[in-house]
Amino acid sequence: MTFGAPVLLPAVLAWGGAGAAGGAAGPPSFSKSGPGSISQVWAPLAYGDARIRAPEPWPVVYPGSDMCGPDGTGGVVLLGAFGTSSWCGPNPTAASAPRSPSNVVRFGPIASHGGPYVPQGPSTTIDGIRVYESVRHGAVSGTVYSAPALGVELMASGPLAPRIIGSLAPSVRDEILQPRTTASPAGSWRSMSFAGLRFAVPPSWPVARTAYAFGCAPTDVAFSGPSVTLATDTNTARLPCPYFLPARPGTNGLQIDQGSGAAPNTVPQGAPAIAVNGLKMYVDEACPFSSLVVYVDLPGVAMPVRITIGLGTARTAGAVLGSIAKLS
Repeated sequence: MTFGAPVLLPAVLAWGGAGAAGGAAGPPSFSKSGPGSISQVWAPLAYGDARIRAPEPWPVVYPGSDMCGPDGTGGVVLLGAFGTSSWCGPNPTAASAPRSPSNVVRFGPIASHGGPYVPQGPSTTIDGIRVYESVRHGAVSGTVYSAPALGVELMASGPLAPRIIGSLAPSVRDEILQPRTTASPAGSWRSMSFAGLRFAVPPSWPVARTAYAFGCAPTDVAFSGPSVTLATDTNTARLPCPYFLPARPGTNGLQIDQGSGAAPNTVPQGAPAIAVNGLKMYVDEACPFSSLVVYVDLPGVAMPVRITIGLGTARTAGAVLGSIAKLS
C-alpha cells in the first residue's frame, strides 16, 4: 500500500525523465474522445491502490480463472499477475470462429522477478503518477507500464489502449488508507452495533442479518449494491448459489463477519496495520479489488472481526471506515 498524496487531476500523458531516447514518443495524449470512442459508460476497475477505466460491457477475468466470449467482443480486462487469468482465443475448428477482442488489457501487481522492483527505462507521468516503460518478452510479451507508487503494472493493446492507460489513477482504497483525520459520517446516517463494534451507514442501505458463514455474493471483489450484512458465521452450510459473474465497478456497502470456531477469522501473515478510533485493523492485501477487507482486534475478544467495506466512492467508504469504533 502507498501513503503518498493522491493526485486526481485530468489525466494527461507527458514523456520525459532520464533514459528517454532522443525523439522517442510516449503513448498518445489521453482523450475522452479518443480512437474508437463509443457511447458506453467507462467504469472504474480497481486493483489494490490503483484503478483504470474501461467500457462497462467488457468482461473482466479475475486471477485464477479463464473465460470465453462471443463473437465481436470489443475488449477484455485480465486482472492479477500477468498470466494468472486468460481469455479464450478463436476456435479454428468452429464453423464461424469468434474473433479475438480488439482490445486486451492486463492489470495487476508489479512482478517481483525474485527480488525488489528496480525502476528502469524511460519514464512517463500519468495524472501525476510516475510510470516506467519496459518491454516484456516471453509468454506475455508487450510494452508494460509500471507504477511503483501504486504497486501495479499495466499492459494494453488495441485502438483504445491509450485511453485506458491514460486513465490510471489512485483507487478509492488508496485514498481512504492515506494518513488522515478520521472521517465523520453525515448526521442523517443510521447508528448501528454488532459484534462488539458500533458504526454508521446511510439510512437507505438495506440491512440483512444472517448466520451463514458462506454467502452467495463475493463481497471481497465488489458489492452488488449498497447494503449492510451482519453475519454471526454460526452456520457453515454453503447456500446453493446461482452462477454469476462478480460485480466489477466499486459499489458502497458494508459486511461484518463475527467469525466462529467453525469459520474462524484469521489475520493474514504480514498484513499491514492501520489505526481507526483507537482500534487496530489489519488490511487483507489478498483482496485487492473493489472492496477493503480488514480484521479488527477487540480487547478481551480472542477472534478478530472481519469487516468488508465496498469502495464505491472515497467519501462514503471513508466515512464508513471512520465511523467504526469499539462498542462502549
